[in-house]
Amino acid sequence: MKNYDLTEELNLESSSEPAPAEENNQDTLQTEINRLKEEASRNYDKYLRAVAEADNIRKRASREREEYLKYASIPIIKKILSVTDDLDRAIKMSVDNKDYDSLKKGLEIIARRMDEILEEEGVEYIDATGKTFDPQFHEPLVVESGTDHPENTIIEELQKGYILHGRVIRPSLVKVSN
Repeated sequence: MKNYDLTEELNLESSSEPAPAEENNQDTLQTEINRLKEEASRNYDKYLRAVAEADNIRKRASREREEYLKYASIPIIKKILSVTDDLDRAIKMSVDNKDYDSLKKGLEIIARRMDEILEEEGVEYIDATGKTFDPQFHEPLVVESGTDHPENTIIEELQKGYILHGRVIRPSLVKVSN
């Protein structure tokens, strides 16, 4: 066996000139590092653009929702305006004619038209008179005792109540027996 001199081996390893294979390997690694840095930069740029796009979509959706809510009532308002025009014409005609029977008939027609509009929009009338009092649908304005009606029966409806798609939008104001 041959004896190795450790000092020679150490001197060889610590030489300042890299071997050609090592230099090529370092160039390859540096090229790979530069490529990965560029790719990371592109990915970060894509990320920033995606975040900005998501923010723009959120803002646009919010604006569109606000605008929709702002103008959602236009169709119903147009229907109500036609009823308002009819009321204006009825009032104008009654001033000229002083024919209150015709005015009453005209107002009844207008009231029916308004009921039709409400029905078309899904609004239902709460039928109250003669029914048992239900606080979900009725609001007692007067409680009358000593009547010949059963207890908690609605004697009179003082103001109509309405439901929209199953939800009470205004309870009926009623007179209830005690």
